[in-house]
Amino acid sequence: MKLTVISDDKAIRKNLIVKHSLSILVEREFTYILFDMGIDEVVLEHNAKLLNASLDIVDYVVVSHEHTSHYGGYKYIAQEAPFTDTYIPFGSSESLGRLLHLSGLKPREVLSWLKLENGVYVAGPYYGPPYEQALVLELDNKLVVVSGCLHPGVEVLKDIALKLQKKIHAVIGGFHLKNAPVEIVEKAVRVLTELRPEVIVPLHCSGEVFAELLEKEGLNVIRGGAGLVLDL
Repeated sequence: MKLTVISDDKAIRKNLIVKHSLSILVEREFTYILFDMGIDEVVLEHNAKLLNASLDIVDYVVVSHEHTSHYGGYKYIAQEAPFTDTYIPFGSSESLGRLLHLSGLKPREVLSWLKLENGVYVAGPYYGPPYEQALVLELDNKLVVVSGCLHPGVEVLKDIALKLQKKIHAVIGGFHLKNAPVEIVEKAVRVLTELRPEVIVPLHCSGEVFAELLEKEGLNVIRGGAGLVLDL
């Protein structure tokens, strides 16, 4: 399984556009999933081309939640992969769903946990606010979780592990802790310490304090950004 961070708040490769944004391409055997679409089509197109991330072969798009930094690049996806099933969170069909439909994508509102195919799930909805969902993939009887912002809190990860009765191997994405009070960050670290995933990649809105505290607990933190390619 390969995950390529196309868009993020920072970059680890030169010449990529950096904005408050998130988009991750997941390649799993013969399945390609775009998780979030970044803040706009300019960022998504520029970075995807620079990273040789072919978005015209995407099988599914999953939108974590209804914030522009996670779906704003939809016009480029509609151009490259028209009519692609795009899984949007609960309660967004009249707004985001309509927008995506007009662009040529096929919005699918997720009302509860959804199995896209064997070993691939959209987990949610979880309420933050807003309603949010995560992408969950099975890997050698363990789980890889891709998150947008985790507005509902890191306890979502415990629910995912419990529901599928599998250990979480890796978590990549936003944790929404950049501006959080230190006690909230410490609480999140305690949850991750309990779950002890082998790989944690905090992106987007996660914050440096969160990453540092995870490392102090002996957890394996990969400092990522746009341009990161993670092979699992």
